[in-house]
Amino acid sequence: MARLGWIGLGRLGLRLAPRLVAAGHDLIAHDLDPARTLPGAARASSAVEVAAESEAIFLCVTDTEAVDRIAGEIAAVDGRGKLVVDHSSIHPVRAREIAARLKAANGMAWVDAPVSGPTGTCAVFLGGAAADVARARPWIAAYAGTVTHMGSLGSGQLAKSASQLVVSAAVAAWEEAVAYVRANGLDPAEFLDACVGAGSDSGVRGHFGAEIIAGQIAPETVRNFGKDMENVCDLAEGAAVSVPLARMLRSRFAKGDAS
Repeated sequence: MARLGWIGLGRLGLRLAPRLVAAGHDLIAHDLDPARTLPGAARASSAVEVAAESEAIFLCVTDTEAVDRIAGEIAAVDGRGKLVVDHSSIHPVRAREIAARLKAANGMAWVDAPVSGPTGTCAVFLGGAAADVARARPWIAAYAGTVTHMGSLGSGQLAKSASQLVVSAAVAAWEEAVAYVRANGLDPAEFLDACVGAGSDSGVRGHFGAEIIAGQIAPETVRNFGKDMENVCDLAEGAAVSVPLARMLRSRFAKGDAS
């Protein structure tokens, strides 16, 4: 079993990290909020302590700037033989830049590994050197159903942003469909149940259906959709690809318009 570190015990982190504890790994965890703890894991006072005491450091934080800040902090640790596995969803270009800067500072390797879907069956998109990906894969298998090496550093983030384009579009479509049937006299909950197995059905209906009916998509989800669509639009512009749907979704979710 491995000595692993975990930084970030938010909604996603608290879904994934317990699976590593259950698999028998020795975990040390840190979160900026001292009230967030991980049963079965030691608690670290800083990201630096996590990095110093772990062979692999898992990140699960809010955005690119948070990842950049943590990388700057752990650059002070001797990183030879250590690996960062970043489950955060961040800009692909920035992921490559941050990883390269950390590698130059202390020798620490990096795999970008954003996550999509329910714990246990989720997909994890990996970007990084083949040897680093092979090292991380058995740990990630504790909570993932599909683990795919997409290519070099940043490739995992690119794949995740593309996946989020589909997910956020489906959420927006279900929101409109629910508003439409409700306004015309149908029970939205009955309508969603009736769509099980229909051509329209997907995991999005099951995962987000209750929130869509209540008009209460979690603010964190809305923020993430907006952030991810900003990344899609930025990279699409650089590649001269037209993404009108992504631009519409960026505007919709950047405004917090989730119902």
